[in-house]
Amino acid sequence: MEKQVEYSGLEDRKNKIAENEAQGLRMLHDDFDADWQQGEEPRGVLTFTDEPCVEYNPPIPQRDFAAELDDHEIRIGKLEKK
Repeated sequence: MEKQVEYSGLEDRKNKIAENEAQGLRMLHDDFDADWQQGEEPRGVLTFTDEPCVEYNPPIPQRDFAAELDDHEIRIGKLEKK
């Protein structure tokens, strides 16, 4: 379910976010009005959803065992020369 809420001003925006998050919703978008100018009080539409956030699973780094083995062989070779 998506829900859109209009706001006018920074305090109104903060209150609308707090109210909707208290209901278990999370914010998807904060779309400013088309005629909003930088430096003015923010106004626009907040979009909330009750769908859970997609969990990010970073890729598991792959070890390069051949490179590690080469590195160990180089170190062993240096120790043998001493």
